[in-house]
Amino acid sequence: MKRRTFGAAALCVLLLTTVVSGCAQQSAAGKAKDYVQERAELAESNAYKTTVELTEKEKRVDARLQALKAEYLESCKDNVPYDMPVMTDENIWNSKLYQFCKELPKGADLHVHGLALLPAAEFMDYVESRPDLYIVTEGDQKYTLVYHAQGETPAEGEMLLKDALSEGVLTREELNTNWTLLGAGEENIWVWFEKLFARHQCLGSYPELVQSYYEDAFRYYSQNNTEYLEVRVLLFGSHEDAVANAEAIRAAYYKVRDEDPAFRVSIVGCGLKSVALDPALTDTLMDNAQYVHEQVKDTYDEKNTRDFLIGVDLVNEEDQSTPLEQYAPMLKKIKADHPDLHIILHAGESLFADSDNVIDAYLIGAERIGHGLNLYRFPDIEEAVEEDDICLEVCPISNQILRYVADLRLHPATEYLKRGVPFALCSDDPAYEEHTTLADDHFAAIVCWDLGLAEVKQLCMNAIDYSLTDEATKKEMKENWEQSWDTFLEAWL
Repeated sequence: MKRRTFGAAALCVLLLTTVVSGCAQQSAAGKAKDYVQERAELAESNAYKTTVELTEKEKRVDARLQALKAEYLESCKDNVPYDMPVMTDENIWNSKLYQFCKELPKGADLHVHGLALLPAAEFMDYVESRPDLYIVTEGDQKYTLVYHAQGETPAEGEMLLKDALSEGVLTREELNTNWTLLGAGEENIWVWFEKLFARHQCLGSYPELVQSYYEDAFRYYSQNNTEYLEVRVLLFGSHEDAVANAEAIRAAYYKVRDEDPAFRVSIVGCGLKSVALDPALTDTLMDNAQYVHEQVKDTYDEKNTRDFLIGVDLVNEEDQSTPLEQYAPMLKKIKADHPDLHIILHAGESLFADSDNVIDAYLIGAERIGHGLNLYRFPDIEEAVEEDDICLEVCPISNQILRYVADLRLHPATEYLKRGVPFALCSDDPAYEEHTTLADDHFAAIVCWDLGLAEVKQLCMNAIDYSLTDEATKKEMKENWEQSWDTFLEAWL
C-alpha cells in the first residue's frame, strides 16, 4: 500500500494554520486578561473613597458588622424595607445591627432643628412630665401644645397631657400619628410638616420652658452617644427676647455638660424664606441672630471662651421659597459685618430639575450645605464643592420620609461617597421622623448603601472635622471621640 504524504505546499498551509490558531488563542487570552483587568480597575475607581485604613482590631469589628448586616437582611426574608420605616418597624429596632448603631460614637449632629430634637416617644414622655404644658383636645387647634405658667387658667378644651391620656381623651398612638409625619397620608407632606412645627411652637417661646425642653433633649443626645450638636434655632421677638431664649438654651447645655463634660452645643440662627411669609420676618430673625452672636458667648471653659451662635442659615421647603439668589446681598453683608460668623445654607433639597439653589449656596460662600440632595445635577458645582472641601449635611431618613427618595439605595449620597464629596450623616427633625436619633440614619446608610466600618468611621470623623466650632474645642472633641471609639470597638469584638 502506497504511503500518503504531504507536499511542501500542504505542509506550509498546516504550519501556518497552527501558528495563526495559536496566535489567535494567545490574542483571545490577552484580550480576556485585559477585560478582567480593566473591569477590576473600573470597579476600584468606583469604590467608596475614604482616608480610613482599618487597624487589625477594626478589621475584626468590621467582620462583625458585616455579619450583623447579613443577619438583619436574612431576618427580612427577601423583603428588605429599603424605604426604612424606622418609626414603625420593630424588626429594625430589635436587630443587633440597630443596637450597634445606637452604641456607635457618632461624633456630632451638624443639622438638627431645635423644635424637633427629641424623637416622638421621648417627646411625649417630656410633655407628659410637665405640669405647665397643655394640649388642645378639640377644634381646629387640636393636638397643639399650649404653655400656661403657674397660676394661669387653661382654656376650655385644654388638658394636661397626662390627664388626657389617663382619662382616655387621647391615646399615645393618636399622638404618634398627629405629632409625626406618619399622619400625613395623602396630604401634601410639607403642609403637614409645617403644621407639626406650629403645634409645638410654644417650646421655643418662653425661656423657662425653652431651658427645660432643651435640657431634656441635650441629655438624650448625650446618653445616645452624640457629643456635639449644631442646633438650628429661630430667634423671634425683640433683641431681648432673642437673648433670653439663647441664654436659656445655653443654660440647658451647661446643665448637661455638668453631667457629661465631653458634651458641647453650638446654635445656628435661622431665617425663614417661604414665599408665604412676610420678608420682614427674616430680616428680624437675621438681625436677632447677629445680636445674639455678639452678646451670648459660651464661657463654660473660662480659658476658652467661644462663640455660642456660630452661624446663620435660611430654612423652609425649597420649592415654595424665595430663591437663595435674592438673599445673596443680605448674607454677604452679614459675613462682611461678622467675618467670624459662618454661613451654612439649606440647598438642593428638591427633585425639581430647575431648582439651582446649590449654585447660589456655593457662590455666596456657604461653608456647609444642608442636604445637597440634587447637587449631582450640577457637575461643575459638585466638582467645586469637592475641591473646596465643602461638607454636605446628608439626612437620609428625612429625605425618605419627606418623599424625596422612596428607595434609599438610590440616594445620591452613594455617588458623593464614590466621588470624594465630603458629607456627614445628620438627623434633621427627629421628633417627626426618627425612632432613635442618628442611629436610624447610620442604620439606613449601612443597610441601603452597603457600608463597612471604614466608611462608618469616616462619616463619624467628618461630623467632627467639619463642625464649625473653634479649633481648640474641635481638638478636644476629636480626642474624646477617639476614646469612645476604642471603647466601642472593645465592646463589639
